[in-house]
Amino acid sequence: MPEFTPPDYQLEKECNAEYLQSRLEKRKKAIKVCLLDQSVVAGIGNIYSDEILYRARISPSAPANGLSVSEWERLASEIAGCLRYFIDKNSISQEDYLITKGQDYRNTPFLQVYGHTDEPCPNCGNTLCRTVIGGRGSVYCPACQK
Repeated sequence: MPEFTPPDYQLEKECNAEYLQSRLEKRKKAIKVCLLDQSVVAGIGNIYSDEILYRARISPSAPANGLSVSEWERLASEIAGCLRYFIDKNSISQEDYLITKGQDYRNTPFLQVYGHTDEPCPNCGNTLCRTVIGGRGSVYCPACQK
């Protein structure tokens, strides 16, 4: 069977800083919890939210209503960039998916923080920490994500 190729939805155009800010800026919840809301951006789960927030240098526990304009801009850019990157890097044939029961994507060598608790941060070398936010585990760098 042919591999699935996702359509190009111009994610950068549709999921921009203005859109995110308009949907989330009044929420007092942690930005991590807001990113997991599929009605805002479908496809961001626990793994990708950790990676997006790490790359955007935003603490997963930061309240959405406290983000600055530059943080909204970085967040929008990283959502589009990370989703495109991981779609590309995690392509898998239907046969391989069935053999591994869909679990191999969690072991990808491309993840920088998810699954790397107590390891050095790829950026600064400080120890990556794990916490629970909204009932979900979250790995982050306390030095890079303030």
